Amino acid sequence: MKFSGFMNVYQLDDMSWEYQFGEKSLKANTLKELEVLVSLYGLKWSKIDKDLANKSIERDKLNQTGFLNVYIKPTPTGYVWCYRGSDLTSSSIEVLKKKIISHGLEWKVTDEELANRSFGLDLKKFGELLFW
Repeated sequence: MKFSGFMNVYQLDDMSWEYQFGEKSLKANTLKELEVLVSLYGLKWSKIDKDLANKSIERDKLNQTGFLNVYIKPTPTGYVWCYRGSDLTSSSIEVLKKKIISHGLEWKVTDEELANRSFGLDLKKFGELLFW
């Protein structure tokens, strides 16, 4: 769990976000979704470390893949694609898609533009491996 720079907000290991208040918490896949959820509950949303909060916002933007429950997790040698709520991972988004479907889980594009960017990242990574 990483502190985000926002009051009571932490980034979890699956790259989602959690707002903690008392013994309760709210969770969301993006900071924007969490901010909306926090406001719906009438709780306070504020930055307590501007630089760290801005870094969290940038990290959150980079981790939005355009696919339901799919996130990018950094590794010592780069990154892997992961499916939230499972142990399914792959260095290729296409391979992860096949694993998700074969396990009977939902594969869904949530944002076409972000999904295309994710496929572009995957192709770029594959291209670098071909010419290495």
